[in-house]
Amino acid sequence: MKKNLNIQTLSVTCILFLATSLQAQRIACGGWHSAVVCFDSTVNCFGENATGQLGNGQTDDSNVPVQAGNLTGVVAVSAGGDQLEAHTMALKADGTVWAWGSNIYGALGNGTTNSTTTPIQTLLINNVIAIAAGGWHSAALKSDGTVWTWGWNMDGQLGDGTNTDKLIPTQVPGLNNVIAIAAGTYHTLALKSDGTVWAWGDNVKGQLGNNSTTDQNTPVQVQGLTNVVKIKAGRFFSLALRSDSTVWTWGENLYGQLGDGTNTDRLTPVMVPNLHGVTDVTCGAFEVHVTKSDNTVWAWGRNTYGNLGDNTLIHRSSPVQMIGISDVAGMAAGTNFCIMYKNDGTLWGCGRNLSGQLGNGTFLQSNVLVQSPGVCPIVSVLTAPSHKSTEVPVSIYPNPISNGRFLIQFPEEDFRQAAPTLAISDAHGRNVPFTATPLFHTNGYAIELSNQPAGIYTLHGSLGSHTFARHLLVR
Repeated sequence: MKKNLNIQTLSVTCILFLATSLQAQRIACGGWHSAVVCFDSTVNCFGENATGQLGNGQTDDSNVPVQAGNLTGVVAVSAGGDQLEAHTMALKADGTVWAWGSNIYGALGNGTTNSTTTPIQTLLINNVIAIAAGGWHSAALKSDGTVWTWGWNMDGQLGDGTNTDKLIPTQVPGLNNVIAIAAGTYHTLALKSDGTVWAWGDNVKGQLGNNSTTDQNTPVQVQGLTNVVKIKAGRFFSLALRSDSTVWTWGENLYGQLGDGTNTDRLTPVMVPNLHGVTDVTCGAFEVHVTKSDNTVWAWGRNTYGNLGDNTLIHRSSPVQMIGISDVAGMAAGTNFCIMYKNDGTLWGCGRNLSGQLGNGTFLQSNVLVQSPGVCPIVSVLTAPSHKSTEVPVSIYPNPISNGRFLIQFPEEDFRQAAPTLAISDAHGRNVPFTATPLFHTNGYAIELSNQPAGIYTLHGSLGSHTFARHLLVR
């Protein structure tokens, strides 16, 4: 007898880079500007605007939110650039990509090098589920697990085997089964469904994690790193969150941004010591912020402008707790500033604010997080269970899935104590129908999706008091 476990829970997959702590990427930071997705799916921006990166048709900085063109239906944003030259990207629910701002190397993907102060559609790409804006290049992840890049390529950050700039999206060859992407200033990362991380581009400080400092124009595997659920990239460093809730970092460590208690660069990943229970991570050019399962927020790295939020200007090579913040739903960081939004939809920020990138109506630096009351409510409408996936080591086979059918198995002891609840969502957070048939004499189910198209899905649910989430790649 088939048991239908099509539980209707609200969730989203790696469309927004958050792997098993799946949330919408509702906010983003560039070099000196910020972008947020409002509750009505429009985009507001604030901060530096020298190259039109705020998208409001002007080039004047703004310390209060301005609307980016007439964009609607936006589900995610990403912001790139370094200081004055910067661009912004938006992903719409229909899978199209829109961009605005600096285009000197083709980062807008419209076939030209003409910058624009209002959003324009990136050419020749659709079915996109995730976006990432680098320094002067851009990346997109499609629902078929392939990665596409465009823009500046001097350091090989497009990953296409050349060092030639591209004005339209180009597929990264030989890279498949990708479930998340991240773009640093000069390099790019990809997370595959098997939990491995791949990197390409600038490697001057070892940010590719392959035990060298040689640039790479094709993807190389980050050494010694498995079971990864989320990736992020800074200017010259990278980080990953593993399924055991530990954080791993590599690359430049001048300001302590690797969090290992030293200022020594690392050519391969090292674990941030004494840091456990991490549920989400983000990083800026030289800093890292993480949330923990106890609802606290911690930071480390460069602190010149008070951007670590501990009311000092002291660089930190080990995590310190940010003051006066909890209940965080999402985070982003740029060059020496960060912003966060809480579950009540309010936006908070600290650090450098000379261009108005905190959006609080001033140009004043803040060493602790302060609210930006003029910013639209940011609703985290797409959320998933907190990730405790290591507490329930779920096995899935096969994955990738070729015919819509796969097996899921649970530890025998846990399975005997409670029946699991299951749900499957597509790349836009919509639950999809499926059937789950118990497998007699085993600890699991045979799952069959109902004629779903190829793409990335998320299986998530609970077993007893624990929750879990796993990416599915359907071919």
